[in-house]
Amino acid sequence: MKNQIVLDGNGISIDGEYTLLLASSLFYFRIPQERWEERMRLLKAAGYNAIDVYFPWNYHETAPGCFDFTANRDVSRFLSLADANGLYVIARPGPYICSEWDGGALPAWLAADHINVRQDDPAFLACIGAWYEHILPLLAPWQITRSGPVICMQIENELDFFDCKSPVSYMEKLMQKARSLHIDVPLFYCCGQNDLLRGGGLTKDLYTAFNVYADAGQPGLEERALHLYASVQDRQMPFLVTETNREHSFLKRLLACGAKLLSPYNQTAGCTMDWYNGITNWGTPESPIALMASDYDFTSMTGSAGEVNEQIYEARLLAGLLRCLGADLAEAKPCVADNIRVTADGAVNSVLPLLHTGRGDFLAVSNLGEAGIIQLYTAEGTCTLHMPALYTRLLPFHFRLSCTEDILLCSSSYELAWLQEQDGTVTAALYGTGDFQATVMIQGQKHSLSLTQKEEIQTLQLPGVTFLIGSPAAIALSHIPGLPDLTASVNSQKTEAWLDTVSVSACALSAEQLLETPVLPMEKLGQYRGVGCYSFTLDAAADVLLQDAADILTITKDGCHTETFYARGNCVERSLDGGSYDIFTEIWGHSNFNDVRCNSLRMDSLKGLGRIAVITKRMDITENWLFDLDEQPIGEWYFFRHSNYNTIMGIDSYNRAVTPLRAVYDRHISLPENSDCLYLHFSRAECMIYVYVNGHFEGTIIQDDPYIDISKYAQNGRIEVTLRTERRYYTDAVGQVTLLSGTAVRRCSYGTVPVERMTPADTAITTPLPFSPAPDRSCLLTLEPGNTQGRDVKLFFEGRDVKLTVIWNRRIIGRLVLDNDTFPVVGGGRSDVVFLCHEWLEQERPVIWCQPIGPAPAISSIRVCYYEPVC
Repeated sequence: MKNQIVLDGNGISIDGEYTLLLASSLFYFRIPQERWEERMRLLKAAGYNAIDVYFPWNYHETAPGCFDFTANRDVSRFLSLADANGLYVIARPGPYICSEWDGGALPAWLAADHINVRQDDPAFLACIGAWYEHILPLLAPWQITRSGPVICMQIENELDFFDCKSPVSYMEKLMQKARSLHIDVPLFYCCGQNDLLRGGGLTKDLYTAFNVYADAGQPGLEERALHLYASVQDRQMPFLVTETNREHSFLKRLLACGAKLLSPYNQTAGCTMDWYNGITNWGTPESPIALMASDYDFTSMTGSAGEVNEQIYEARLLAGLLRCLGADLAEAKPCVADNIRVTADGAVNSVLPLLHTGRGDFLAVSNLGEAGIIQLYTAEGTCTLHMPALYTRLLPFHFRLSCTEDILLCSSSYELAWLQEQDGTVTAALYGTGDFQATVMIQGQKHSLSLTQKEEIQTLQLPGVTFLIGSPAAIALSHIPGLPDLTASVNSQKTEAWLDTVSVSACALSAEQLLETPVLPMEKLGQYRGVGCYSFTLDAAADVLLQDAADILTITKDGCHTETFYARGNCVERSLDGGSYDIFTEIWGHSNFNDVRCNSLRMDSLKGLGRIAVITKRMDITENWLFDLDEQPIGEWYFFRHSNYNTIMGIDSYNRAVTPLRAVYDRHISLPENSDCLYLHFSRAECMIYVYVNGHFEGTIIQDDPYIDISKYAQNGRIEVTLRTERRYYTDAVGQVTLLSGTAVRRCSYGTVPVERMTPADTAITTPLPFSPAPDRSCLLTLEPGNTQGRDVKLFFEGRDVKLTVIWNRRIIGRLVLDNDTFPVVGGGRSDVVFLCHEWLEQERPVIWCQPIGPAPAISSIRVCYYEPVC
């Protein structure tokens, strides 16, 4: 049975023994290689026995056919460290990973080449094949079947969020490719929103796993989790939770419902470096885009500097239980505790799960509100639980403490942390808050125990058994069998200081590798991340439309800054004077999620500029449309039935007491001569608007980008425009409809901007903080974070209206946005912090590109935090 893993209805069997996996995501691509092993040792101290690891395709294939597996991309070295530190590995090579990563790790040139991603499409499968042919041979030697740590592999990720037309055939082809490249460990897929059929279907020989997120106070979690458990039991598969909340109380609720893999997402935080930030849809309903922070920390147990919060105590307590019970807990079966009831002032879990093990049962009782008292009524009597807010206790019931002696823990108000039996004596550690109550049966004699809680660990001695009773922190900080000891407490990790000055020097953006080209998106010009520059000339003042503009645009005229703003892949109009222009475009990131509400949130969206059009004429066409009610399905063609009986009206004039109100409007328009650009603009676009020209469907208007490009008809002389609208109420307005015509900027000069090579000038000036940069130009900052004394560092910036790009050793190690009213919100971590390894600072100081993005740029303070390891 050596070097084998089996997944079945009982659980996860590794080398012949059922094992419960407690896994933390540990992303090598977000953690400096100098800290890989340190983070693994922290997880071992927390009691985790596994890690789950994405392998981002676009991090390794940096340009078409250019693969990199060196330095921080050295997959083999990372896996060897996991092996040396005794951590199982759940490998997740995509092709899509999500992870709030640039494009979900799908390379940007796929969109530039119009590849139909995440489908059973030959072109996409060929691209995946090339990726798998590079990554899977690196994973294969580290499989458990070859004495390595990789125990299973996930293909794809959260496909049920995406409109995959044939998930089963798509998954089958990914499986076939993986097997052909000698992956022989179990393969699985995860359901992001628990849609088993659309997440991967009932694909033969492919295991199903689930991402189970919920508000920590949700009473119905257990009902949902038991339903998922039953769905995989029908197929003789274990209940695998590949992503979930980070609180260990939440994990206990899933454990009680039969989960055999517990993998809290991003339990080990990190940093997104080297331009790989993503954008996602975590913004507001009005502005759905969110920029992903460089600081990738969701209040994780382990922060990006290796600092830990009090969840490490809860982790050690849960891990102690998992280790001491081993296969008994790993094979446990859940049910609903119908004969037990609770009363409480606040909310509790609506279904009480009872987990049956070979030695006894565990009952999960959750306080889902503020701290309070829960009364528990069982056959043993009434038990009073003093419960912290949003906390779960996994209480032992009729549990055998000894494998050889008749010692039964009938009930307890505290949880079992660990159990050890040596030389005929049992030691049991129990933890909780409030007063302790328990009933123990020894050789048929009942003993009632009670203690008033104290700070220190208390000992109770009974025949054949010693109880260690303490608070969660006290038991967690003490020795737990099988776990390394912690050398420091959570509260002793950090010291901090404030900087008084920064060094400031001028900086000018300049492009390299210039080429003469039509205006095209950056990816079509071979640039997939970073900053580019479009240069062109206007002979005279004009209204200019920047089509498909994304992400961060800085416009300069004759070398002077005019503005910096964020664009969402939409059309942006500006009135510009005549002169020479540079438009610098910075890719914050490609969307990791497909969302139709905003152009930049589509996974096929591109960056930079799609066209620069000089608008020469505007025609208001809001009035005098032929009208009819719309009773046909939306399709690629529409034939408007002209009649002398059609009413003629304005675009928002019709009133009818139905919902939804479906209407169609039609008119002929004579086009201006000498134009090659043609757009329709809708000023309000509060309803669905389907646009047809000469009967052919041209696209759907979204409120975030109320323009549509119909330039291919610019030379037609006269066109028929048909608008089909779907309104919830008749008051949902289309708004003013304007036809814009003009001429495109045919040629421009394009080049990349090597931000990584920025260096401060010799004329740098030391400036006291707070510091207010000029609102019309960038500058470079250097600072002195002090003597690190071998400690890692975080810099916390306070200010507003600036974007900071932190550069070290020609690498982008962080991008920050400080308090700006016009940029999208920043999510996934703090927007004001950057992490630095102390080894980096011993080599050279970081350089910070400081870019004004608002009217009152300022850096008011810089705080330096130094971190000591806790183990």
